[in-house]
Amino acid sequence: GYETSSLRDLLGAMGISRSSFYDTFGSKHELFLTVIDRYNNTVAACGLEAMIHDAPSPKAGIHNLFQGIIETMVQTGEKRGCFLNNCAVEVACHDDQAAGRIAHGIAKAEETFYCAIRRGQKLGEIGAGKAARPLARYLTGMLNGLLVMGKAKPDRRTLQDVVRVALTALD
Repeated sequence: GYETSSLRDLLGAMGISRSSFYDTFGSKHELFLTVIDRYNNTVAACGLEAMIHDAPSPKAGIHNLFQGIIETMVQTGEKRGCFLNNCAVEVACHDDQAAGRIAHGIAKAEETFYCAIRRGQKLGEIGAGKAARPLARYLTGMLNGLLVMGKAKPDRRTLQDVVRVALTALD
């Protein structure tokens, strides 16, 4: 995590000198903020959008997103969880700059779900009477919860039970 990564660790992993590090990034904290921004603009935003929008329908896309996450966690035994979730737990309570960026990433996920839900409502596959914004917030919370659960126990059946029940909110 951020707190336990020393400058020496970073320099070794990056293969650069201390002076190059400071010339390029300014500080460990500035690098951290840059990494959060990059994650928000690439992995979180593009990956989430692509998984949902590349599906035959919005509802199928949401389902595929959750199933894809389960498959990744189960097949790889991956226990790192989600970078943004890990940052939220580790530093958001005492780093306002990081907290703002983390909140921005979560808001992007919510907006992706919101757009998919609205499209699904227009297509008639998600009930028009469902409140799209609260439902998007719920799915965002479920996504983050699933990633945390998978970090602790990447068991397919448990994770699929969570997703199955969560997705009934779209019916």
